[in-house]
Amino acid sequence: MDRTAEKDDAPHRERVRPAALPPRRARHRGRLARFFRSKLRPIFSRRLSWLAAAVVPALYMLYMRLVWATSRIEGRDSFVLQRIATEHNGAVAVLWHEEVMTVAFGYAYLGLRGHTLASVGESGEVIARMLALCGFVVFRGGSTTGRSRRREGALEEMIAHMRTHDDVIYGLTVDGSRGPPYRMKTGGLIIARECGRPVVLVRTWYKRCLRLPTWDRMAVPLPFNRIRYYLRGPYLVPETASNAEGLEEFRDHLENDLIDLAAQSYDDMGQMRPVNLVKRSAPPAPDSALA
Repeated sequence: MDRTAEKDDAPHRERVRPAALPPRRARHRGRLARFFRSKLRPIFSRRLSWLAAAVVPALYMLYMRLVWATSRIEGRDSFVLQRIATEHNGAVAVLWHEEVMTVAFGYAYLGLRGHTLASVGESGEVIARMLALCGFVVFRGGSTTGRSRRREGALEEMIAHMRTHDDVIYGLTVDGSRGPPYRMKTGGLIIARECGRPVVLVRTWYKRCLRLPTWDRMAVPLPFNRIRYYLRGPYLVPETASNAEGLEEFRDHLENDLIDLAAQSYDDMGQMRPVNLVKRSAPPAPDSALA
């Protein structure tokens, strides 16, 4: 063998190098990140959730008492939800999600003991405690598709409860919990249909508020305000709503009327109506999830 030629060819041969390992500092950071995600973050999350569930409901009650004590309250005499529930042995009250801040305190202020739905999860626990402080009976479920916030069977549980208890008033945000805003879902209507109870459109609105950067632009009422209660109904569920087509027609009618009620509240307070507070000619895809 010509060893001179072998030496000449050596520079042209491919040399296989071992894969370079990441620097020791980068490997150390990676292990720390994995440890934080798997061990430490769940501990802090649980503790913060516990703290929020313990503190936020009390702060909510203090703030809402201040708002109602310093504001002019209108529409109490015409807000006859309790009378309707007594006459029909219960009622399903439906409202838009943008006013959900006032649900717990605003209806307890009128002496109503409502029943409602809160999602499963950390934020749902805070809301459930707020509602419980105001005397609400709270079911855990939700319309969201997130598994951590949803519990199957909530609709059936609420129907069974209304069938076996007198004068139950359900208060449901029918475009929640993820929207789209001002588009009614059918969960509340199904409860009313299955239990033979009427549907009532309700609203609580205010002259001055802050808007949060959420999908519904949730309104937070300010102190020294003008607050008004609105109500339309009762609406008896027609026999035609026993099938999907009839239920959709009934839902569309109520959605339009609830949009009208919200529009009236904006006009009464001298406010611009939201651009998406409009009716639509085409019905939505069927959605039987609860609000």
